[in-house]
Amino acid sequence: MAHSFAGLAGEFPTAVPEIFELASIDPVFAHLAEAFEEITQVLAEAETSIEDVTPQDRRALEARRAELRAQLYTALCNVTGDDRWCDEAAAGTEGPPPPPPPPP
Repeated sequence: MAHSFAGLAGEFPTAVPEIFELASIDPVFAHLAEAFEEITQVLAEAETSIEDVTPQDRRALEARRAELRAQLYTALCNVTGDDRWCDEAAAGTEGPPPPPPPPP
């Protein structure tokens, strides 16, 4: 099955060749990329849908997307050694910020 990785291409526009190469040779990277794409699509649909997505569900999706993004930065850093990905990977080691507390 061919993947377009449109969300990844938007997020990592200068790494498109590396994304396709890694996805074709590394099953772990391919899984991360597919999960990132799926969450990106769910969030995009939630923004345009008449169905409500709860704030808690949105925060969970956004947190998971940030976690996947950090893992993708690390994978790109490991393969390319490019400072831009390594810097992002290092910055992403702290993880996403905690969600705000629910309103009283």
